Amino acid sequence: IIDNIGDEEIQDVSFPKGIPLIYRFGSNMEIVEPSETDLTPIHTSGIFLEKPKLLEVAIAKVKKEDSILESDLSGRLPGVAKRMSTVEESLLQLRKEKEEWSKSDEDESSLEDDEEINDERFETESASANKEGIQVTFNTNAVNNPKDPVVVLIRHGRTPHNKLSLFTGWEDPPLAEEGVEDAKWAGRLLKKHGFEFDVVYTSWLYRAIQTAWYVLYEMDQLWVPLMKSWRLNERHYGDLTGKSKKMIGNIYGEDQLKKWRKGYKQRPPQVSSYSFNYPGNDKRRIKYVKDIRVSFTETICRSIEDRKFSLHRKFPKGESLKDTMERSIPFYTERIVPEAIAKGKRVLITSHENAIRGILMHLCEIPEESMTDLNLPNGVPLVYNVRRKCISLLDDGTGDDPLEKYNFGSAAQYLFRPCEIDEDEDWYVGSLNE
Repeated sequence: IIDNIGDEEIQDVSFPKGIPLIYRFGSNMEIVEPSETDLTPIHTSGIFLEKPKLLEVAIAKVKKEDSILESDLSGRLPGVAKRMSTVEESLLQLRKEKEEWSKSDEDESSLEDDEEINDERFETESASANKEGIQVTFNTNAVNNPKDPVVVLIRHGRTPHNKLSLFTGWEDPPLAEEGVEDAKWAGRLLKKHGFEFDVVYTSWLYRAIQTAWYVLYEMDQLWVPLMKSWRLNERHYGDLTGKSKKMIGNIYGEDQLKKWRKGYKQRPPQVSSYSFNYPGNDKRRIKYVKDIRVSFTETICRSIEDRKFSLHRKFPKGESLKDTMERSIPFYTERIVPEAIAKGKRVLITSHENAIRGILMHLCEIPEESMTDLNLPNGVPLVYNVRRKCISLLDDGTGDDPLEKYNFGSAAQYLFRPCEIDEDEDWYVGSLNE
């Protein structure tokens, strides 16, 4: 349309992958013609934006790819970004070697030191909490029709930070290899049970976005709209971000570590305004976050520093579990419900443990004092039946007892309550607004 290219001419136009094509327009929206030195596709006025020799390499690569039949489409999914430091890679390699050595060691006591770190998905350190005097009803497959309005919540797959037992928060590591498998397994399980989605909500963090992509890929639903919001981000761990939990326990004591990790209203040490871990120093968030109130103090300080007016918002410097829920619950009730659920849409939410905890607190009426006792394993779909108002698990075909396989904590008694009797098969969306 821009270049008025005909049907026959358009067949001669080709674009190598990953090379942006830029159009320039004048003040009256007329096309600015490229110069003779600019690289442009035939029949167009656009200019390839490239580094020296990059276009030639890209074109050669396209020709090579066209001659090879793709044997593995999974390689087309967003890859795992190079976001691990050399230290992290070394520690992970050491961990793998240690685990291999431990498997061949007959002395079971040699595994005790790694118990807390190696349980990053199911947190088996308190697995018995589900069984001691607590009645839990697992509503396995309690969905009459997977195409009915449902909300499926999935905590992102495991990351290198999980494997190393680090405080992650708003740091942005990708999924580890195990985390990719977590997400793919969830997608295959949902597809096996016939689920389809109309919209996906996720956070701004790479691990949650990547989880959504892998789940949708396994379900052949990559076309589903993906909505991102910082309000579904993980809890901000302040000055603890990126630090080892064991190290923090050694420095401040196990009691203080437990308060920072599990306390409902206990905030971690705050980061400074000029810390690398302060979200207000990330240009992406400064540019796109509009739903946080303006910080008068930060605006004055940064305006003085920049020698020009610089509006700055009050980004979190460290959050308690309560703080996190105060942003995730309103996002669910004020955004997801009216946009999707109230219209009968099927919703997938891929997010983080503490953000999902808030939504579950609202859906399952979990008391505040029990929220710190709720654990969520990575990559396990939790299906909320909108009509019957209950959470259910999907049968994975293994025949394993969910209480043996997963640790949801003592708050599982609130999470897995019996489903309401479905007396009205002709459920109508308007009941959500009552």
